Amino acid sequence: MINSVVLAGNVVADPESRNTNSGKAVATFRLAINNPINDKDVVYIDVDTWEKQAEFVGSYVKKGSSVSVIGRLKQDSWEKDGKKITKTLVVAERVGFLGSKKKSEDAGGDEAPAPRATKPAAKSYSKPAPKQAAQQDDDDIPI
Repeated sequence: MINSVVLAGNVVADPESRNTNSGKAVATFRLAINNPINDKDVVYIDVDTWEKQAEFVGSYVKKGSSVSVIGRLKQDSWEKDGKKITKTLVVAERVGFLGSKKKSEDAGGDEAPAPRATKPAAKSYSKPAPKQAAQQDDDDIPI
């Protein structure tokens, strides 16, 4: 069976970072994923990151960051007040930025937004000129 998830969305709040009892770094955050057809349909997914990815997330990912997440689904369950509670989350193997915030959002000013990266222009290829057949002397042909 394959357990693989690829998500893209915005971070709802600053990630929470901590170390486990064994000293491993853990960072958790909630990702909001909008439905491109219906803006009111938003899915919230909890994401756990470990070790190097947790250090990256704790240092660079902030509320509002647009990120991509590649990982696997995990289901946790526990009892609380006699009720069994289950929660499905994503354990991220990779977290990466999708874009940058506008400068005006970062600085709180009225600066123009940073230009977005665009696709490089398509290269045009011309058809190579036909190769001319090499002329051979009959004297060069072995008999």
